[in-house]
Amino acid sequence: MKNEKVLKAVLTAVFAINRTNENPDNDITLILDYAFRKFFGANTNLLILACAGKTKQEIMDEVEEILRSFTDYEKYLEEYKNATV
Repeated sequence: MKNEKVLKAVLTAVFAINRTNENPDNDITLILDYAFRKFFGANTNLLILACAGKTKQEIMDEVEEILRSFTDYEKYLEEYKNATV
């Protein structure tokens, strides 16, 4: 199902960005952990390891690649930029 892949990619991107903050938001972490377990039957342990020790700036290339591969997020950004100009 296409929407499931998009949802998983978006949740992964948000999870990664939140985990790389110096002070990750615990509420966001718990909500995302719940979503991964409930909707995908997966846990977030590997995502946590992938984010360990990285800053937001360091992980953004990986996040952008996930979004590029599984979503139309780049197209959305272009449309958003054009609409606000």
